[in-house]
Amino acid sequence: MASSRAVFRLDISHMKLVSNSLKESHFIDVDWFDLGVELNLPYPDLKKIRARFTDSSQCLLECLSLWLTSANNRTWESLASALERMNQKQAATLIRNTYDDPASQIFQHYSDRISQVSLTDSCIQLLYTEGLITEDTQRKIERCGGSLSDTLRELMIAVSDDHSKLRSLGNILMELEEAKPLAQDIIKDCDGIMTTALVVGPVSSSKVNQLPTPNTTVSTSAGEFFFNAAHQSMFDEVRGHFGILRHKIVPLITKSISSVEELKSFLQLSFPELSAELSNAESINNIMNVVVKKCRVNNISMIKIIVIRFEITEAKPLISEYEEEVKTLCGSLKDFISQNKPEHFNDFETIQFTLGWEPEEHSLDDIRNLLEEAFKELNKRIIVRSIHQGNSIIIICYAPHHLLAALLLKAQDNLTVLMKEFSLIRLTIGHYTVYDERIKVMNNECLAEEIKLADGEGQELRTLLDYKEGLKDGHMSMIKKRKEYIKRTQLMLSWSVQMLRANLAENKILKARASMV
Repeated sequence: MASSRAVFRLDISHMKLVSNSLKESHFIDVDWFDLGVELNLPYPDLKKIRARFTDSSQCLLECLSLWLTSANNRTWESLASALERMNQKQAATLIRNTYDDPASQIFQHYSDRISQVSLTDSCIQLLYTEGLITEDTQRKIERCGGSLSDTLRELMIAVSDDHSKLRSLGNILMELEEAKPLAQDIIKDCDGIMTTALVVGPVSSSKVNQLPTPNTTVSTSAGEFFFNAAHQSMFDEVRGHFGILRHKIVPLITKSISSVEELKSFLQLSFPELSAELSNAESINNIMNVVVKKCRVNNISMIKIIVIRFEITEAKPLISEYEEEVKTLCGSLKDFISQNKPEHFNDFETIQFTLGWEPEEHSLDDIRNLLEEAFKELNKRIIVRSIHQGNSIIIICYAPHHLLAALLLKAQDNLTVLMKEFSLIRLTIGHYTVYDERIKVMNNECLAEEIKLADGEGQELRTLLDYKEGLKDGHMSMIKKRKEYIKRTQLMLSWSVQMLRANLAENKILKARASMV
């Protein structure tokens, strides 16, 4: 994180936000006058407000309006300090944690622009997937046509609780063409507050140069830290000197201290956090393994304390020599970085990997392997900017703009390896999304839903067809019966005609006989 950050000043447009923060902290309206005094507002102006209004809620609003329009101390910290002086410590803590948080202030700065964005259904889904909103809020945004204006406070709380979610919000907004300038501004400011955490581990551990975890954060207060493959030899040299120190000093300590319990007791008193690991150490050598594991190449204070406590004079020159070597190498590394660090990034593209890694299970060597697998021979042109931990590990890199097309092709060719071996969740190069597991899952879910709907429609069509076939069979049966009836009727008519003709012939014969008589 940068050594300092810009002060976010409140103004009258933040009236509702400030008022809501006081309500949330259970501030009592009748104490408005005391709050005004603690905010250093002019006493005559406060008396005018009290004379003009009788309702304490209105008086509080007028007091806040006066503060937001005329005071020089219009910051969340000033408000929190004023509440603290009024013994409203719970309210002060809430405001500091939620509203004075740097990620929260960046969000507040862009809240007007964010409220004007209309999200697509896929972006709303991503907000829920990233943990920025709840399922109920997701439905609410969908009912509002994708507008975030009614959910700004929930988003602000989410980013204040987890700074990585501010970058997630920027990445989601980047999916919208009209919101890309806003997204770029958010991501740029977000990078300014995110800590660049690069921890160099001891040589004895297989997890050297471990990734940052919630309990291991190193701030590069001197500025941003950049490294690429060209720095590897310097890192290796520093680690090598640490190995030399350990190889020489541990036998001296083991030789100089005879009592295991005395050393263990001293360390447990001095460093209580080591108690659990020391309880299983049964020798001086085992104890020193625990100690060395907790040291860093730039922090060997535990070893120094042991040497001082047990007066191991032979070890002191080794420590002095090591510290001088580290100082020299760090100076060389600093000079190298300052000479090779890009002066600006206008001609660089941002590369962002999101990986499903557990920090304690991976090292910076894994990141080097990741870049080699992703970009092959181009990996030496990639600068690792920062590493962040949220719900996943996010690695942000820079690469020259003219390599954009080549990097995209390399990444696409090696996508299968990145997914299988590096648990790739998302990869973006510049404004291009090379891979996004969440979108793939959403597409699969949509496809499954479409298949389900198609199956349902097919079943309905089959039912209708069966019904029509049944009707057709019924009609055919009726036609057949009708034909049979007509045929029978025709036969009966034919038989009747024959009978009639026979009767007529018989009558003629009878009449002829009668006339002859």
